[in-house]
Amino acid sequence: MNRTLRRARRAARRGSSAIVLILCFFVMMAFVALGVDWGAVASTRAEMQIAADAAALAGASALPVAEDAKARAIAYGNLVSIRGAPLALTESDVEVGDWDPDTKGFTPGETDGSDALRVTIRYTLDLPISAMFGFPSVDLTAVSGGGATLNTRVPDLVIVQDVTTSFRDEIDEARVADIALIDCINDKADPSSKLGLVAFSGLEKNLFSPDELLTYASSYSHMVTVANTIKICGNTGMPACTNTNIAFGLHMAHAILDRSTSETEVGRAALLVSDGQPVYSGQSCKRTYGKYATPAAAKWCPLWYNTPTNARLKAAALSERDEFEADGYDLYTAFYNEGDDAASSAFMQDLAANDGIYLESPNADEIGDMLSAICHAYTSGTAGLLF
Repeated sequence: MNRTLRRARRAARRGSSAIVLILCFFVMMAFVALGVDWGAVASTRAEMQIAADAAALAGASALPVAEDAKARAIAYGNLVSIRGAPLALTESDVEVGDWDPDTKGFTPGETDGSDALRVTIRYTLDLPISAMFGFPSVDLTAVSGGGATLNTRVPDLVIVQDVTTSFRDEIDEARVADIALIDCINDKADPSSKLGLVAFSGLEKNLFSPDELLTYASSYSHMVTVANTIKICGNTGMPACTNTNIAFGLHMAHAILDRSTSETEVGRAALLVSDGQPVYSGQSCKRTYGKYATPAAAKWCPLWYNTPTNARLKAAALSERDEFEADGYDLYTAFYNEGDDAASSAFMQDLAANDGIYLESPNADEIGDMLSAICHAYTSGTAGLLF
């Protein structure tokens, strides 16, 4: 009897041990699942974040042109593999929009001045061991936002606005674009940044005279007020209508920048907004009581024997460009090319100097787009990650 009971107890103990071993096996497998599958999760997330960051950085370098930004983000993102398989980003994975540096918030929605983009990468990772416990896969997401890092202060800038009669039908668009550029720089740059404004026809006029360069911190409202007075030549406050003399406008801009009291490392630049090549005008060299009307006329007219020609005006404009180059001043050009003139396009493109960029469009309603793109280039440093 006792022997039978002892055998039954030993069998019960063996059964209990088997149960414990099975439980231990499942616990060990759970830890293996955590170690293998969830280690794979961590490494996959890291790979996804690298891909998202690469795409965001690349896309940011093409802003504010949304189409180019998306294309570049997709191209660079797809150079990265996730667990050995090429990534396949699509347009729906890249959103272009605006970044608010104060709230650190991103708002999707493409605009002419979009300054940020968001890249979202999604990946479903299979979990072969965890599948035995009812977790066959996990959906992972990586998000990265790219934009242009802003300089604390942008170079001193002089806008050189063409107000010749050929710009008559488009001067409203140009004025609105100039004001939008002023607003854009004010929003993006340090308040200590400075701005000048010159209007030119066959002669030139400093619209901020006698202040010449104004500081955004103290004069932003005044900048906008003065820019809002831009009209075609011959109107109050504008130079007389004497055809087109780009050299004179650039000469005044250069002189204003030369007189700047800003530290030289801040940099200096001018932006030419025009609708065509220089056109001869005898009024440019007209003298009153033996004196020329402007400093630029006093410089150039004696060299022309007081007889400007189209060729001389073009050569003078290129010479003024060369002085920008020599002094390290950037020269941006925004050309409204209504007639889609290839020769004018080539000439205006030649005027861009140093790090200045050249843009053109045959549509007046795209003048604002050009200046918006220039603002982005002008106020941006290198592309960087925002979030």
